[in-house]
Amino acid sequence: MRGRIVIRLLILSLTLISSTAGAGTIRQIIDASGDGMGNPLLGSSGIAVTPDEVLVAGFDSNNVFRITSKTITEIIDSTGDGTNPLIGPCAVEIKGGTTYVAGSLSNNVLKIDSNGVTQIIDQDGDHLGNPLLRPCGIAVDAMGNVYVTGYDSNNAFKITPDGDIIEIIDENGGGPGNPLNGPRCITVKGGDVYVTGELSRNVFKIADVCGDRVITKIIDSTGDGSNPLDGPRGVAVDDLDNVYVTGEGSDNAFQITPGGMITEIIDATGAGAGRPLDAPGPIAVDSSGNAYVGGGLTDNAFKITPGGAITEIINATGAGGGRFLIAPDGIAVDDGENVFVAGSGSDNAFVTNSVSDVFADGFESGDTSAWTNSNP
Repeated sequence: MRGRIVIRLLILSLTLISSTAGAGTIRQIIDASGDGMGNPLLGSSGIAVTPDEVLVAGFDSNNVFRITSKTITEIIDSTGDGTNPLIGPCAVEIKGGTTYVAGSLSNNVLKIDSNGVTQIIDQDGDHLGNPLLRPCGIAVDAMGNVYVTGYDSNNAFKITPDGDIIEIIDENGGGPGNPLNGPRCITVKGGDVYVTGELSRNVFKIADVCGDRVITKIIDSTGDGSNPLDGPRGVAVDDLDNVYVTGEGSDNAFQITPGGMITEIIDATGAGAGRPLDAPGPIAVDSSGNAYVGGGLTDNAFKITPGGAITEIINATGAGGGRFLIAPDGIAVDDGENVFVAGSGSDNAFVTNSVSDVFADGFESGDTSAWTNSNP
């Protein structure tokens, strides 16, 4: 792909195959054909959304696609920045028009903006003896600081806009008896950073207090005291600073309030009536405090309201017509409460419209007959 960007132009008079679930209409917005010009999407993993676009990473195809209401564009492939490759992208974020992608198998993070592609951290980490190995989670704050976890190096880093690299947590976690092992996902809210320790079965908050980093364990394997937490993976924070975390091994999710109250908000029964939750991984939260959780082994996703109502918003049938959802591995929500789900086993992504009608014109690879190429 290097040296060109492929844009897929779509005819607006498309007939979409879609289905309706508890949250509204479901549309498939990309499939395994990717941009339809020989650049496939395989192993859909990380997903990020802005009011104008959706980004989907292909873990097995070593690329990232930008999707708008009319185009699908491959914005990076395995060549990375031309010198440093991108292999196994598992997380993607966008802030202020700049895209960041973590290459879990190339041990790096690449930045994509109007100037091109730049590597901002590699396997040497901070170059002070603290490596970055198998980056899995990525987040960006309002100041443009980038945060990334190293799953195999048991740490996380902050990369400033000026390029300074700081290790903000290591295998010691919160101190004696509270180690960090297998940090999977990361998020940031108001200067506070949250990291899940998948193998240490805990979650840490990293706060900046008067210039000093204060690390606090906010949940561990005991969960809420009655329901355990095993294999914490996804993490999100709402506008009231409530933290949400999924337990991939315990088939549940928890809310942790700023005061430290822990509540299980969904368990293996899911929405009940034959709509279970198994191996929840990704989690997102909207401005109304609704949480969204994907079930990796049940091929579905749920909405959990602040009042505790649980709705299955998409299941294995996906958008219908053979557009299945298998092994959701990424989830995101926009300001209109449109929920985006990436299916890693089905090599695709969907949007469920609960309030507004995003991507109303719609697009899918099988529906497109007009294509053009353009140079960056």
